[in-house]
Order: sequence, then structure tokens, then C-alpha cells
Amino acid sequence: MKGIWRKVTDLLAGEISEVSLKTWILPMVPVYADDKVFILSVPDAFSYTYVIQWQNLITHSFASVCSRTYDVQIAVTGSQEIMEALRRSTSPNSSAAVSVSPDEIRRTAAQLNPQYTFDAFVVGSGNRFAHAACVAVAEKLGGRNYNPLFLYGGSGLGKTHLMHSIGNFVTRKHPEKKVVYVQCEQFVNEFISAIKEISYDEFREKYRSADLLLIDDIQFIEGKEQMQIEFFHTFNALHESGKHIVMTCDKPPQSLASLEERLRTRFSSGLIVDIQPPDYETRVAILKRRAQQNNVNVPEDVFDYISANIATNIRELDGAFNTVLAYSLLAGSIDLEVASAALKDIIQPRPSRQITAQMMMEVVARFYNVSVNEILSNRRSMDITLPRQVAMYLCRFVLNMTFPKIGEEFGGKDHTTVMHACNKVSSDLNSVNSSLSHDIEEIKKRLSA
Repeated sequence: MKGIWRKVTDLLAGEISEVSLKTWILPMVPVYADDKVFILSVPDAFSYTYVIQWQNLITHSFASVCSRTYDVQIAVTGSQEIMEALRRSTSPNSSAAVSVSPDEIRRTAAQLNPQYTFDAFVVGSGNRFAHAACVAVAEKLGGRNYNPLFLYGGSGLGKTHLMHSIGNFVTRKHPEKKVVYVQCEQFVNEFISAIKEISYDEFREKYRSADLLLIDDIQFIEGKEQMQIEFFHTFNALHESGKHIVMTCDKPPQSLASLEERLRTRFSSGLIVDIQPPDYETRVAILKRRAQQNNVNVPEDVFDYISANIATNIRELDGAFNTVLAYSLLAGSIDLEVASAALKDIIQPRPSRQITAQMMMEVVARFYNVSVNEILSNRRSMDITLPRQVAMYLCRFVLNMTFPKIGEEFGGKDHTTVMHACNKVSSDLNSVNSSLSHDIEEIKKRLSA
């Protein structure tokens, strides 16, 4: 079955753009086939909305490869169609072909995306603690430690990736454990259906029998009184029996204003971890990982251009990178000019602003976690001297200020003091083992942000 699908994708390569093929077609997995039906699984509903446009083309490609007509079906991982096909394939009288391993079947049942793993997650300063907490939960499932684990942060920062990583790790290492992943909106909809169809027992059995419950975007239960009552009892049933609960949210528990106090208290009873937007180095690392995954060579200045201008979240960073890749196929190359043209509607040139010595001191102070008053003081401890010297150096070589003018701005320092500071920083920058150049480049990026 995998051999047939490989031949079909080879045929599709001549009909679909390389970017579309890599982004939407190749991630599909053949999960079931008999003499009439061939079922392909897509990772999520978002992918499905793109892939479905090529269903007729895929069906015709199957006919060309196999010299027969298949009823080619495309379904989302974990959907009812796929689960029913898997059940049919395991029946004693079945002659159907199944290309999924037991691990894949468990991931499908748990609605986990196999591409979201710890190995595929890029760790940086903004998510290092969250990553470590998730690894700890995955490795030592159960008990009271980090239970519940509550991850919060803005959209597109990797919360869902980490949650799926926990599920995939547990599914692989502990096949006997029941893992359930659900988006809160789906959880709410299933509860509404259970009310309409009077099927509370099935609903409660599904969630209260889990060894690991992963629930995404828990903020969706805000304002839903009956849903909160049901989740309160589900939470208690799991927690009291030593089962693990992991939740993601766009805000910390105390900011969920319309959440029942007893739920807010329980959400706060384990470990609460926030995920911050990726810093510049992490953004570059993410883009390099994406380039490696797409097997493309990308110049360093393109990585720098995208990373310096797309700082909000990882999803936007990925979108910008995919746009550049698509544009490069049309242009026949990938360089800074191509990247700039591809992102002209996304990255708008910023109006220039006047950088002052005061602004310089404020940015340097924030970078080194000191105050402007400390920089202006006469203190000579290393933690204050270095920021002061760096700020003076940048005023000299970025703002082109004279030594006396810099001394005046820095609380009336003598111009010889300023000269010494600039010479000291210049000397340190030429040192082989100096990390100062990294600091200054990051400060310059913050000045232009």
C-alpha cells in the first residue's frame, strides 16, 4: 500500500507545485485499503481544507498507477471514518491492507499529530522551562508532580506542539496507557451532543478512563456553566485516581474571569508555565530547521531578514518562510532580494525614528537588566560598568556623538572616561572568546524594532 502511494505521489509531482506537494500531499499517510477503497489520512482539519481540492486529481493518479478505479477517501487523523476502517481491517475475515503500526493506530485514536515530537521542537529562552516541564511529565506520567500542567501563552508559540509531543512520547513508551487529546471546543461540542442524545455514560467513559488527558485551549469553557460543572467532575475523577492532566490556554488561570473559582483553584494547583515569543536566535534556529526539513539551501542573510522582521509567533514565522520558498520556485533562486519581494505585503518598511542617547541607555539597560539610573551613576561594579561602556560605545559609533557630548548625556562624565569605555569595548570585540559582539548585535536589533 505504501508502494502504491509512493508511485502516486511521484505522478502528482508533475501536476502539483513542489511547495504544495511537500506541504500538503506528502504528509498524508495511507491507512487502509481493500479491493475497492483506499483511505488517506491528513494530520488535521486545516490540512484537509487544502488537500480536498486535489481529490479528483489524486483519484485519477491512482487509476493511472493501478489500472483500476479506487474509491479514494481523505479523512482527518482520528476521525470516525479512519477508526471504522481500522476496526474493519482487524476483523478475522478481513483481507484489507493496513499500513499503520500499532503506535500509529494509538496515535490516530488519541488524535495526535505524529509530526509534533520533542525532537522536532526548537528550544529557546522563551520556551525552555515549558519544554523541560513537558518532558518531565511525559517521562514520569502519573502521580502528583506537575499535575495538572498548565501551559499558557499567545497564539502560535508552540503550546499545541508540546502537548502533542507529550502524547506521542507516552503512546510510544507506554502503549498500555490511554491517551486522549481534544481541543476544548470539540470537548464542548461532544458534551452538547451527549445532552441531546442522552449519552452521558459514553462521554464520561471516554474522558474519565484516560491515563493522560490533553485538552487544548481550555479558555473555551469560560462562560459555559454546565460545561464547567462537567469538567470539574472529570478533572476530579482523573486527578484523584492519579491520572495526568495537561491543559493549554491563552492566559493564566487567574485571568480566566468567568471561570468558576473551584476550577481556577484546581488549574493553579499543579505547575503553571508561560511560553514567551521566541527571541532572535530561536527564530533563526527554527527557520534553519525548516530549511533542513525542506532540503533547501538558504543564505544566512535571508534567515536574518525574516527573523528580524517576523517576531510575533512561530506560526507567522513559518508562514513567511513558506511564502519565500514558494516565491523562490518561481524566481528560480533564493536570496535576500527574492525574500524581500516575497514578503513585501507582510513586512512593511518602518518609518524611521530618531534614536537618542536616552533611548540608547534605556534599551541597553533593559538588555542587561539594570536601570538607567545605575548606568548614570558612578558605581564601578562589573554588572554596571559593562552596560555603561556598551551604551557609550553605541552612542559613539551608532549615533556618531562626540566624546564630550556623550559624557554630558551620561551624567557629566569626563570625555576621557568615554574614550576609555569606547576603547575597552572595541578591544573586547576583537577578543576571540568574546560574547560581546552578540550582545551588541542584539541591542542594535532592538533599537530598530
